[in-house]
Amino acid sequence: MIKIGTKIIGDFGGYTELYNGEVVTIQSFDVGPSVHEEVKVNWDNGSNTWILLSKIDSAPSVNGSRIGYFTEEGYYAQ
Repeated sequence: MIKIGTKIIGDFGGYTELYNGEVVTIQSFDVGPSVHEEVKVNWDNGSNTWILLSKIDSAPSVNGSRIGYFTEEGYYAQ
C-alpha cells in the first residue's frame, strides 16, 4: 500500500542514475466514469513528479530489466 512517506525509485534504464524520492501527496481525481489516484513524489534532486498510482510497480520486465516507477520494496524484490 502506498501512503505518504513511501520511498519511490525511478528507473529510466541505460546509463541514467536511479531517482530516489518520497510520496508527499495523494489525490483522487473524478474524471467522469472513473476515479484516478495520483501521488506527488519529491525527488532527492529537488524536482517533483505526479504519477498515476496504477503506474507504480506495474512495469513489465524486458530482458530482465524494468523501466518505470517502483516502491522501494517492489524495486528490490525483482
